[in-house]
Amino acid sequence: MIVHVAVPVPGLGLLTYRVPSGIPRPVVGARVVVPLGNRIVTGIVMDDAPASTVDDAAIKPIKELMDTDAFVPADVVELARWTAEYYAAGPGDTITAVLPPMARGGRTDAHKTIRVAAITAAGLEAVHDPEKVALRDTQVDALRLLAGVPAGISTPELAARGIAADAVARLAKKGFVSLRADRVDRDPFEAAAAKGIEIDLARTLTQEQESALARLRGFADARTFQVALLHGVTGSGKTEIYLRLAAAVRDGGRRALVLVPEIALTPVVTSFFRDAFRDRVAIQHSGLSDGERHDQWQRIRRGDVDVVIGTRSAVFAPLEDVGLIVVDEEHDGSYKQEE
Repeated sequence: MIVHVAVPVPGLGLLTYRVPSGIPRPVVGARVVVPLGNRIVTGIVMDDAPASTVDDAAIKPIKELMDTDAFVPADVVELARWTAEYYAAGPGDTITAVLPPMARGGRTDAHKTIRVAAITAAGLEAVHDPEKVALRDTQVDALRLLAGVPAGISTPELAARGIAADAVARLAKKGFVSLRADRVDRDPFEAAAAKGIEIDLARTLTQEQESALARLRGFADARTFQVALLHGVTGSGKTEIYLRLAAAVRDGGRRALVLVPEIALTPVVTSFFRDAFRDRVAIQHSGLSDGERHDQWQRIRRGDVDVVIGTRSAVFAPLEDVGLIVVDEEHDGSYKQEE
C-alpha cells in the first residue's frame, strides 16, 4: 500500500511513500515519520495514492506511524489542500500552517507536565503514629498537609508551603507518598489580557445595534453560508454585536472563529470574549510561545472551546461545527500575505 504525504517544507508537492508490513493503514490526517533526502521529517497523510506502475519496493517506506486516529481533522486537511491549490502554493506550504509548532518535528512529549504528590495508605497510617516510623517534623507536616488533599498537591505548591522537594522524595522512597506527572496547559491569557476592560452584557443596545443583531441572527439561524458587512466607526459597538451573535451561535451548539488583523489587537478582543465565555476561549497567533500555541491548538482539537480568536493563520484551527466567522477590520491589508 502507498500513501500521499505532505511534509512541512515550502515548495514541495505531495510525496509518495510505501506503508511497510507491520504498520497499520494510516488514516487521512495522521502524522507519519518519513525520510526526505538525508533528513527525517514528520508529515501528514493526505490520502491513499492510486495504483502505481512502479514496483512498491522501489518506493521509500514510512518509518513510523505516530497516530492511529487523525491528528489533524479531515476537514482541516481538505482545507489545506484547497488552499494549496487555490494559491498555487503546494501542500508543503499549507501543512506548516495547519500543524502546531511543536508537532512539526515529530515530538510526542510536547505537553507540559507538573509533579503531583499524593499520600498513600501507608502514609495515612504514618500520620497517626509518626514516632513509630521515625519521621522528621517537616515530613510529618507534609503528610498532614497531603492527608487533607487526597487528590494530591503539586510539588511547587508544596515548596511554597515550606515542604522542600527532598523531603517529598524521601517520603516517596519510604512509600508514604506517590508521585505522578499531571498534564497542564500553558495559559497565555495572563499576557494576552487587557487591563481595565469593563463589559456589561446586560446593557441595552442602541436601535442600530439591535437592528444589525436581528438581521445577523437571522442569517445564523438559517444555518446556510451567508456573508454580511457590519459597518460602524470605532467605538460604535461592533464588538458587542460579535459577542451576542457568538453567544447565540454557541447556544445552538456551534462555535465561532474571530479573526483580527494584527496580534496587538488580540488582548482587547480576548478580554471581551473571556469575560463572556470564560475558559471556553482559545487564541492562536505567532506571538505565543510554541508551547502555548501547542496547548491552545490541542484545546481546540479536543472541543474544549467555543470561541477561537486569532490572526489570519487561525483559519486553520481544528475548530468543529463552526457557525460564525468574524473578520474584524476586514479591509486591513494585514490579512493578505504577499508571497
